[in-house]
Amino acid sequence: MSRSLEIEDSIGDAVQRPGQIPQTAAKPSRAPVDSKQKDSRFAGQRLAQTCDAVAAEIQETGQAVVNIANTIAAESDALAELLHKHGAAIGARIEEFMSMSERVKGKMRAAHDDMLGTAGMEPSLAPQAKHGHRE
Repeated sequence: MSRSLEIEDSIGDAVQRPGQIPQTAAKPSRAPVDSKQKDSRFAGQRLAQTCDAVAAEIQETGQAVVNIANTIAAESDALAELLHKHGAAIGARIEEFMSMSERVKGKMRAAHDDMLGTAGMEPSLAPQAKHGHRE
């Protein structure tokens, strides 16, 4: 039986229908009023103990929830910090790549222009006629 069910049963045993007094072992008594007061006091003590146990369990559960929430918050902070750190690094890498691409583009353009300048004309895809050779 789970602890919470035991506590519920204890509360149920301690709190009986109005007018009922928990039954205890019958002891001969001279004054029935004293016996009823004793039984009532015992029931009250049992109820108080049960309530204390329930209250302690509620406090433990609440503290466990707070501990879990604190752990989640700490992990979230760590993940956010990593994301900021790596996000900035990724941004820097992209900027480096773009800069390098612009430099390569400039070098390729300069090489192309240099090649056109030394050839005297633009390269053509059309076949060139051979001069001085007969077919």
